Amino acid sequence: MSKLKDWLMGKALSTMLWWKSRPSLVRRALAGRDFPRAPRPTGDTRRVGVVQLELHFITSAAGYAEKMYELTRQAVEDGAQLVIFPEDTGTHLLGLLPGVEELAKGTSMDEAIAQVAGQDIQVADVFKAVAPGARRIYEATFSTLAQGFGVHIVAGSILLPDKRGDLYNVGYFYGPDGRLIGTQKKTHLFIIEQEWGLACHDEIQVFDTPLGVIAFPICMDHTFFEPIRVAWLQGAEVIIDPSANPAPYDYWEQMRGVWGRVQESPAYGILCCMVGDFAGFTLRGRSGVYAPLEMTPNGDGVIAQAETVDREEILLADLDLAALRRFRQEQEPDFNLALYARYLPRIYEAYRRMEVEGRRVVHTQVNGEL
Repeated sequence: MSKLKDWLMGKALSTMLWWKSRPSLVRRALAGRDFPRAPRPTGDTRRVGVVQLELHFITSAAGYAEKMYELTRQAVEDGAQLVIFPEDTGTHLLGLLPGVEELAKGTSMDEAIAQVAGQDIQVADVFKAVAPGARRIYEATFSTLAQGFGVHIVAGSILLPDKRGDLYNVGYFYGPDGRLIGTQKKTHLFIIEQEWGLACHDEIQVFDTPLGVIAFPICMDHTFFEPIRVAWLQGAEVIIDPSANPAPYDYWEQMRGVWGRVQESPAYGILCCMVGDFAGFTLRGRSGVYAPLEMTPNGDGVIAQAETVDREEILLADLDLAALRRFRQEQEPDFNLALYARYLPRIYEAYRRMEVEGRRVVHTQVNGEL
């Protein structure tokens, strides 16, 4: 009887989510809305609109579409040609699930899910259950907005399973014709994502657009040197960090991300933060637009920053691609490729094979050598 009940409930849930996630609901919610057109790119300057977004449950396709519409409209009316949303923009759509109000009561997500669905249900199971409906709404919303406003949109990210059932944190990038330019899966996981059983990917994408060559590795990817250098070596000029940091704001901790990376690999860096108090998490961050130190008026690497660390707002900034390209020519790096070839492949391979109690650790010696 238990298996039959589980099967019936599973079918009932999937049917309910399918009905609540019909793309027609998104189109209907946005029909008749005013869609001012984003300025077409001319000259060397590009304006970006960075949406510092508050995370909360949204229970309907129409509610989600209307929320993202209002923020995109504000950015476009202020001249944005590229609108950027933070990591976990799709997580609002957990609100589609019945009983989700329990998750909003301040307890941890794990505890709330256990109360709602039982001890055998994991956080990853919940995201997988809502994924088909959330994906339909997310894709329909940002495709419609990109086409309606004629604007490029980095739509943050959403948790989605692949065909094998592995759960990934996936970012989407839409062009002004509403078509998907490409996606980026997260390559380095935050601790809680590891605990939830997410998978990490092994590819860094770059996209050549009229706004410049753009890459958007996700959040924790910017804590590591390698992903951003890989993007930069593939020509990235604008490197975007969609972020959702479940911790109190710390200036120095935030600076270890994309701000530091674009000092090492000269490019424009954009941090887009999720904020709010959500399902036991405190999300804080100060969105910013960065450049190499020498390219900023105060020599601090900062072009613009949000006013707050805990509230929703839209940050605007202009990027001078010609100035960046001149700077990169003048500051052309002198790589010591022989040094890297001598050490890096062997050291990375040794690290891959070394584990202590199931976790990889950094060893000070490899085959008796430093």
